[in-house]
Amino acid sequence: MHDIFYFTDIHGMYNLYRAVMDYCYEQDHEAMIIFGGDAIDRGKDGYRIMKELLNNPKVCYLKGNHEDLFVLAARFLINNYNLPLDDEHIISYLYHYEVADFGPIELQASLYNGGFNTLYDWMKEGMPQDIVDRVDHLPLTFSYGELDFCHAGGRYNEFARVSQNEYDGTPISKSDKEMVIWDRNYLGQGWIPGRTCVFGHTPVIHLAAKYYGKDKSKTNMHPCAYNATLDDRWTGRKIDMDTGAFASEKIYVLNCLTMKVQGFHQNVNNEIEKIEVIQF
Repeated sequence: MHDIFYFTDIHGMYNLYRAVMDYCYEQDHEAMIIFGGDAIDRGKDGYRIMKELLNNPKVCYLKGNHEDLFVLAARFLINNYNLPLDDEHIISYLYHYEVADFGPIELQASLYNGGFNTLYDWMKEGMPQDIVDRVDHLPLTFSYGELDFCHAGGRYNEFARVSQNEYDGTPISKSDKEMVIWDRNYLGQGWIPGRTCVFGHTPVIHLAAKYYGKDKSKTNMHPCAYNATLDDRWTGRKIDMDTGAFASEKIYVLNCLTMKVQGFHQNVNNEIEKIEVIQF
């Protein structure tokens, strides 16, 4: 059986992304990799990472909220941008809406959330619609063994419905979609008994502040496994793998067979070094 790895929320940090991918294939050159979403925005190389993930047949690429924002902004631009696709016009146009207090919400939502570099690189490439369509049709869920993967965690009921809809090829409701890629309101609720939800979206430092009080050192930007705190019916645990790569310059990858996590850090010289190994 080949290894299966999971990582998430790389946000344009190409050196960290490359370190994770190389590590996975060093462990098993036929490994399957699950990427939990948010390849893009904030960092400068998000569009490059997104395209590499889209074109890698060994990757299960799940849609994150930033991919969702990209699709909305890109579709707006396809229908409304009529200026030349050169640096001067693209930068001026995007910067205007990045700082403006008014404008199309589809575009501003992406720019407010760090989407400038992503949209710029896509526009410089000629605004290819096929990229937008492929991102729009990324899966929202994936399950393996006793592990369920999605971007935001959310609640199991919505996850199960989305998973069934994806299997059947039937439409997914807006509320169910938002639960698995956007919602943070139910992170303190566990998962279905006997299963584990692995997700990103909420950096563990924020999870610690909300559910562990003011002692953020309990996670210290490491991946975090925790059990139900709000409803004892939900005894399945959750694992948050979002370690805020853009801010912390740390990324971790989970081996889904051994439940071992390997960490990587980009130091002040932009060199990548291995850091903690965590066993869940």
